Amino acid sequence: MPGRMRGRSRIAPFRAALRFARRDAWAAKGRSALIIAMVAIPVAGLSGVALVGLSMVPTADETIAAALGQADARINIVSSPDPSMIQSPSRPDWYQVDLDSSGVPVNSQPDGALVDPATLVSADSTLIALRSADVTIETATGITGMPAVEGETWNAGFEPKYVLLDGRAPEANDEILVTAAALDRLGVRIGDGATLLDPERSVTVVGVQDAAEFPDSQPVVFGRLGAFTGDTEQRVSQDDFYLFGHVLDWPAVQQLNQSGAVVLSRSVLLKPPPAGSYQLQTSTELQGVATTVVTLTAAGVAFAVLEVVLLAGAAFTVGARQQQRMLATVASVGGHRRTLFHIVTASGLVLGFAGGIVGAAIGVLAGSLFMAITGDGSAVQYWGYHLSIPILVGIALFAMVIGWIAALLPAWRASRMDVLAALRGARRAQTVRHTGRRWIGLSIIVAGVAMTAGGALAGAASFAAPGKIGNSSLYQLSIMLVLAGPVLAQVGALLVAPRILAVVAALVARLGMGARLAARDSVRNRSRSLPVLAAIMTTVFLGTMLLAFFGGADESNRATYERWNAEGQIMVDLNGWTDENTQVIYPIAPEVTRMLRAQFGAEKISVLSGVRPASPGVTDTSPKPLLALRPEVRCELVSGSNPAGACDAPFWLFSNGTEPQIWTGTVDDLALILDKKVSADAQRALRAGGAVSLYSEYVQDDGTIQIEWMSASTSIGANQEATPLSTTTIDAVVQEPAHPIHFSVFMLESTATAHGLEPVTYRVLASLSAPIKDADYGQLWGSLRSLTGGTDLLARYEAGPGSTIGTAGWALVAVAALVAFGAAAVALGLARVDGRRDDVTLSAVGAHPGLRRSVAFWQAVLLTGTGAVLGGILGLLGPTMLGLVGLLPFAPPWPQVALLVLGLPVIIAVGSWLMTRPAYFDERLQRTLA
Repeated sequence: MPGRMRGRSRIAPFRAALRFARRDAWAAKGRSALIIAMVAIPVAGLSGVALVGLSMVPTADETIAAALGQADARINIVSSPDPSMIQSPSRPDWYQVDLDSSGVPVNSQPDGALVDPATLVSADSTLIALRSADVTIETATGITGMPAVEGETWNAGFEPKYVLLDGRAPEANDEILVTAAALDRLGVRIGDGATLLDPERSVTVVGVQDAAEFPDSQPVVFGRLGAFTGDTEQRVSQDDFYLFGHVLDWPAVQQLNQSGAVVLSRSVLLKPPPAGSYQLQTSTELQGVATTVVTLTAAGVAFAVLEVVLLAGAAFTVGARQQQRMLATVASVGGHRRTLFHIVTASGLVLGFAGGIVGAAIGVLAGSLFMAITGDGSAVQYWGYHLSIPILVGIALFAMVIGWIAALLPAWRASRMDVLAALRGARRAQTVRHTGRRWIGLSIIVAGVAMTAGGALAGAASFAAPGKIGNSSLYQLSIMLVLAGPVLAQVGALLVAPRILAVVAALVARLGMGARLAARDSVRNRSRSLPVLAAIMTTVFLGTMLLAFFGGADESNRATYERWNAEGQIMVDLNGWTDENTQVIYPIAPEVTRMLRAQFGAEKISVLSGVRPASPGVTDTSPKPLLALRPEVRCELVSGSNPAGACDAPFWLFSNGTEPQIWTGTVDDLALILDKKVSADAQRALRAGGAVSLYSEYVQDDGTIQIEWMSASTSIGANQEATPLSTTTIDAVVQEPAHPIHFSVFMLESTATAHGLEPVTYRVLASLSAPIKDADYGQLWGSLRSLTGGTDLLARYEAGPGSTIGTAGWALVAVAALVAFGAAAVALGLARVDGRRDDVTLSAVGAHPGLRRSVAFWQAVLLTGTGAVLGGILGLLGPTMLGLVGLLPFAPPWPQVALLVLGLPVIIAVGSWLMTRPAYFDERLQRTLA
């Protein structure tokens, strides 16, 4: 019994505190609504992201429905038999085999025979082959290309992967099924005919079929095996084989792996093997991506928590001050300090929980609406509606924790108040105490800068070579340090902010009466000034940091981007490859020229000839020409995603592939290639029988280019030396284009012929007045395939490097501005409520109404301006350090940064001036506030 009484005595004060908190929240509806809104906003974001993100992750049943239908497994033959092969149970495209030091399989031959999948399964099972292809087809708006699927997709065993919606299954190769989007694109109905090209033939649309993996807007055609490719035999290396009537468990899948097959099995998806029971190596690339995503998500959550704690903490401070008399009364009748502490923190729990409920509801609604608007009908975009109640409950509890944390400091202050002074209603002006906090803050700032610098140096040390990470753990650590260092420095800035604010206020105070009053109020009442400064600082910090990272990535992308031709131009190479891996030049330049004029309105068009280097599969054994680079130009090849980083010239200059190095044509053709007027020196060189080099790396010290005649069987790689059969020199000048492009040397055709070169018509180059849209590419590919009889040609429109800072950067500024406006509105509004007594005093002594507007304007300028500048400086810390070590160019978009750091405080200050309503003296109000 005594134990139960002690338990009740511990719970009773907390229950009383909850009652106080609930009643106070209902009494102060405006302040409570602000706190709930502040907590609800990040909670809504987390809830919405959780719903959308989880809906993009499939369950085993959803994977089976979209990938297998009712099949038991899908089998793909990826290599000759290899006893070391092992795959991921759920991702068969992730597999590995034993390799030697050169990356060559140890237990299989690259050209070894592939196993027929029919020999790997029982004879009483069914195996259906499906093949992906492309078709060129005439539509109501012209010729276009469409994806196609060959095989019995209409088989009932494929539902719901493929579902025959209307019509019947094809009975011959001249009958096809189409999706609803293709039916509209073709402009036909079931039973009507259509025309396939490459080669041209007529087909009949006999039904409409839905495909789960394609969006509803994607036109797709279906036919029997070989209906589009002409090959009715199964292709072991290309077809997907779907197994019916035979269950494959994990041991069976592992056995098939040894035969060179990878398998997506229904049985394994439903009952995966225990983790650690198979020795598949972890992908460091996936690890790096996952670590980066987790780190950025954690940083975003930490930012949201910090923002809410700052603003909600200010709101709780104001609330505790307004509750001061009530709290003093509780203390006067015997309430302990911890009781006062519980009353204020209970408000954090109550309002935090309310904010969590409201935020979760808004987030689920917003996420559902987002999925409904952005859904394209594909089963693999949003696999289902994955609303996780445990996660939502956890987010709501997380909101309670945020509210409780935000109320801790105000609760501690409330528990240490002067009870007698509070009962008398006395107020004591806050003073700035010059304590050692600023030295602690400076030390933390130094530590944050050092941490950021250390992270940048660690990132540089983690690379074994340009573009290749040698130490993945060190690289991941560097990311966390570069992100955590500025955040730590920001904590230090908050500690020294009162001193910074005092210095800035002394300067602002000279600008008039309103500025002087605003400066004094901001310095003396830190409890309502610092939350405004801190909220703006954290918002601008995050926005500036992201803008700087985006700008650096954009600059890096531009610096490493390889242009094939000048921007705004389209090129079509007339060479293609046969099934026997033989290069063929198609004599269709006039047809391609007419097509580019008709479809895209091209005005400037050139037909260029090129001298082909040696090509695999070509039986011609005569010597082939190769341009020689200057002796000092080198390129050390390294593995990785950016081998060009180890070269002192564009990497493609060192790769001797099938593309010509020497081009011929007229002066006008060269002007189109350069996208500018040909210089007088270049014109004189061409007329004199010389050449024009687009790169100085080809011109030797004596002003010539050297053409080395190599044996066709000689394979030359970067920095590999071989003795030429003979050498030809031609006088040359250099005229560089605006950006490096994939053209090397240009000369007149007569010059090439005189030196024994044999140019052939190779490329059509055209300048377009408008960019090519995505929808135009299908028409382009279809038209080219119709000219080649089904062979794909290389066609490329050069739009230049995409910008990651254009629309995305302004969108980031807009989001940061909205967050800053909201934070400023809440923080300044709370400061205005807390300073209502000062407003009344000004009104009582006869101050003009415009004075209070002036005070509000300069207060906003002082607080938001100081916070924005501090946030901008700290936001640039990480990108600056990365730029100093060469990991990322330091190229922040200055107009957007300036708008965020300088323009935002001005806009907020103007808004504060417009929204401020001076408080007129009212005796009843005066008594209430007293």
